[in-house]
Amino acid sequence: MKRLLLPLIPFLCLSCNSSDKEYKDYSKKVIITGKVLNSDFYPQEKDLTLIVPFFRGQETKYIVPIAEDGSFSFRFSPYAQLRNVQIHKYADHLLVSPGDSLHVEINFKDLLNPKVFGNEEKRNQLINMFAQSGRYYIEVYSIRRDQEPEAFNKELQQEYQQRLKRRQEFIETFQPDNVIQEYTDKLLKIDYYRCLIDYLNEQLWRKKDISGYNEQELLAKTDSLFEGEIIPSNIFKLAEVVNSFIFSKTFYKENKRATFDDFINYPTGKNTKQYIFAASVSQSLEANDTLLFSQRRGQLDSIVHIPVLKQTLHAAFQNKKDFLKNPRTVSDYMLYGNYSDKQVLETHMDYMKPIYDILDKHKGKVIYIDFWTTFCPPCLAEMEPLKKLRKEYSPEDVAMISICASGSKEDKKTYEDIIKRQELKQSGIECLHYTDMTDNNSFLKIQNRLALKGYPHYLLINREGVIVDYGTVVRPSNPHTKQKINNLL
Repeated sequence: MKRLLLPLIPFLCLSCNSSDKEYKDYSKKVIITGKVLNSDFYPQEKDLTLIVPFFRGQETKYIVPIAEDGSFSFRFSPYAQLRNVQIHKYADHLLVSPGDSLHVEINFKDLLNPKVFGNEEKRNQLINMFAQSGRYYIEVYSIRRDQEPEAFNKELQQEYQQRLKRRQEFIETFQPDNVIQEYTDKLLKIDYYRCLIDYLNEQLWRKKDISGYNEQELLAKTDSLFEGEIIPSNIFKLAEVVNSFIFSKTFYKENKRATFDDFINYPTGKNTKQYIFAASVSQSLEANDTLLFSQRRGQLDSIVHIPVLKQTLHAAFQNKKDFLKNPRTVSDYMLYGNYSDKQVLETHMDYMKPIYDILDKHKGKVIYIDFWTTFCPPCLAEMEPLKKLRKEYSPEDVAMISICASGSKEDKKTYEDIIKRQELKQSGIECLHYTDMTDNNSFLKIQNRLALKGYPHYLLINREGVIVDYGTVVRPSNPHTKQKINNLL
């Protein structure tokens, strides 16, 4: 095969050498105040969501109401020298540094042009011009992944050069400072390598030969992007595709599923390793599993030094501990949002009625709900353990409900075949297809409300109707699940 070389892309010297220095304390709060103009143009919009990017599904979100006069405010720690956050739907690239005080005006009649005042005012106006209103920035590469390497690499180079040209036009037109130049340069490089590694991962799953690419050179170049204290949100997406690549290489080289140690010991650079470690621990915390963090805490502190990773993980661990100790606050928000009045609740969250019906039907019992899909092997693997768990308890004490979340009425036949083959109903498990409960749009809202980001997903609810645990950590095959149910009886 003809050898394919990685492109010679020059790298700017980033602000800091993250692997050889002590980081500063970047926990100083950012304050963002603002005002919505012409709010009557979208009267249904009652609140705003600030997203502090992290790994997929694990972003920190702050939701605040829009006051009658249109004002709003957010307060948070950035844990980085410079990073971008988003006011969802209205300002996709807000640059913030520790201690910043910004004022943002959002005009509902001119959504592409939010106005930013205060610290980093000029930089924010420039980055908005580059990434949003000026349309200089294109994130997604529109290249087919089923092409041969030579054809793919040619298209990738062409699209990358077009992006470089657009960035150069932006620089020549607006003359941004070195920080904006460095940020936009890093943004484009991350997108490039994300597309390339995603393609190699696809090739591995297709059992294609990727030896024409120099893996050592590739990982060295991506490691340079993980370095430093300027954190664009797409750096987490790059970490995720590197994780997928390591998983695929391990699977096809050793014919096994990659373990936590396989990820950590893979020959990447020390900057990449920090993100890989953080991604794995973060996934476990997202599933309410605090054991991995506790067991690996010393290793985490010795490997992970980047503040945006280390501080976020420690905060997530503490939040999960607090939830597991006193779950009512989180449970109430998941089930009822910001509404405590039943009439208001029924008006604003009527889509949650199928869940409320389950709670009412089994009031006074422990409730265990399994959300699954027909195309999910791990979901199907948990069905035998689920039936065994069902046998441990009286239906008078514990209700077990299986809800298939597969995507359409047409898929219901597959669902029915599976529950018949698995004899779930005969086992005393209440089986439902989501279309028996509600419509597509409402079920999507339920998924978002209950944070159903992947399958299988489980809810464990106590006799008082409080969600005391959720995610994959309370799967039927986990021996700790039985003990958690016993503790609720």
